[in-house]
Amino acid sequence: MQTSKDLGPAVVTDPAQVRDALANPGYTVPDPGRGAPPHTMHWLRQNVARFSNGTDHARRRELAESLLRPLDPVRLRAAARDQASAVVDRARWRPFDMMSQVARRVPGLVLAAALGCADPELLIGHLAPVAAVYQPGPADPRTADRSVARLAELLPGGPDEQVAARIGLLIQAYDATAGLIGNAVVAGIRAGRPGPAAELVAEALRADPPARSTRRVTPSGETIALDLTVAGDDPAGHLAFGYGQRLCPGAAHAIALAEGAVQPLLARCHWTGAPIGYPEPPALRAPERLELAER
Repeated sequence: MQTSKDLGPAVVTDPAQVRDALANPGYTVPDPGRGAPPHTMHWLRQNVARFSNGTDHARRRELAESLLRPLDPVRLRAAARDQASAVVDRARWRPFDMMSQVARRVPGLVLAAALGCADPELLIGHLAPVAAVYQPGPADPRTADRSVARLAELLPGGPDEQVAARIGLLIQAYDATAGLIGNAVVAGIRAGRPGPAAELVAEALRADPPARSTRRVTPSGETIALDLTVAGDDPAGHLAFGYGQRLCPGAAHAIALAEGAVQPLLARCHWTGAPIGYPEPPALRAPERLELAER
């Protein structure tokens, strides 16, 4: 297998080999353990499909799909467009940070309402602490325990795995979809054109996907990283939403939310010229701040 290695795990950079690993059930995600206290960060990881293997993954993925199935992407797109337009209206030609006011708010607000949350505005502030430690890493996940518990209270109740599935979908909308919106707006800025939004979102998925890599444990027990950015020009298609048995079940919904949010931003606004900064790799690829103003 073609890999590169620095200080972290070996990185698979050949698109065909990345697809093979993603489609191979013998390549598992790291085990998050069992028995965490309810409604904690460890509990969330232990109950979502993202960090599950085998029959647990299949069952939890079906739960996520069952929550997404009734949601019409056309309506999600329209709701995101309306919410983003309202942000531009409120700014009244003043510069505003579209990452904090649109990209990291609108998808979560729209999806939370669609998933049955009675007060999406109350919920939205609890997504950032959870998203910051959702992926296993050096940060202490206990810092997000209070937010996980609050999200569980604000969303419709149910069995643990169903509640966790709702939270997991919202974390993806907060993080990866926000990155997709930001990267699509940057693509429009660089191209000097306001749209169409669908083309710019597609370009961001191909050339600048927010999710850069994912980890797997090989059958021999080695942890490797799979580079998700290497297939942008591959005839088989990009890997921004994964591949095979772990292809993102909410891809169509994420694209709809992103297209809806991007459309009024590029149609009505211009980039102020303020610096566009990005976090250090291997963090999610998304602008930290992107300042726009209405034309």
